[in-house]
Amino acid sequence: MVINKVVGFFNRDNKKDKNVKSGDILISEKTSFHVKEAYKAMRTNVMFSVPDEGCKVIGVTSAVPSEGKSTTVLNLAITFAQTGTRVLLIDADMRRPNIKRILNAGEGIGLSDVLARFAKAKDAIHHTAYENLNVLFSGNIPPNPVELLASDNMQNMIEELKESCDYIFIDTPPINVVTDATVISKLLHGIIIVARENVSKKDEVAEALNKLRFVNAKILGLVLNDRMYQSKRGGYYGKYGKYGRYKHYYREYSHEDD
Repeated sequence: MVINKVVGFFNRDNKKDKNVKSGDILISEKTSFHVKEAYKAMRTNVMFSVPDEGCKVIGVTSAVPSEGKSTTVLNLAITFAQTGTRVLLIDADMRRPNIKRILNAGEGIGLSDVLARFAKAKDAIHHTAYENLNVLFSGNIPPNPVELLASDNMQNMIEELKESCDYIFIDTPPINVVTDATVISKLLHGIIIVARENVSKKDEVAEALNKLRFVNAKILGLVLNDRMYQSKRGGYYGKYGKYGRYKHYYREYSHEDD
C-alpha cells in the first residue's frame, strides 16, 4: 500500500539555536535554491493529492515534539501563497504554539478565543508580510484544547473560513502526545506527517501512522526534515551554503516500511 512520496529538505530548527532568527528559517529571496525547490515539490504533491474544487483543508503533524512541523507548515503555506492562491494558516497547537513565535507576532486573540465564542474568526485573523497569506494564531492557552477542537464550533468555523480561502493549513500538536490531530482529522482533506533525520524513531512514526489510519484519515505523505543528501553521481548539486550541503529527494513510503 503506497501512501505517497516523501520530500526531504534541510531545515534548521531555531529551537536548537537561540541565535537563529525567524527570517533564517522562513522562505525568502535569500533561501537556498534547493530548499525552495523542495517546498515547491511538496506543494505539487499536495495539489495532486487533494480535490480540485473548493477550499482544501490540510493538517500537518508529527509523531513527537521538536521535529520541525511548525516551520514546515509555515513555509508550505508561504509557498502556496506565492502562487496567488488565498491561504490561511491556523495554529491549532494550543498547548505549545509556535507560529506566533516564529513570526515574532504580538499578543492577541486567536483560535481558542474564537472556539470559546469570545471572538469572531474574522476579527482574529491577522495579515502577514507575505502576500495572500493570513494566519489565525492559537490564542490564549485554554484548559481544554481537545474539547474545543472537537466541538461543533470548530467545524462551523472551518466551513465559514472555506468561503474566503483556497487552502487552509492547520498546525496540529504531535499525534503521539495528544489526540488533537485525530480529533480534527474528519475536517481535513488530508494530513502530512513531519519526521526529522536522526531524531525521529521508526516505531514512533509507525505509531503516528497507525493512529491516523485508525480514524481513517487521508495521509498525504511524510516530510523528512533536516535531511542532507549526497548525489549518487559523487558530487553535490548546487552551491555550498551556510546550512551545509543539500539536495532534495523523493522516496516511496509503503506499508512495509512500518
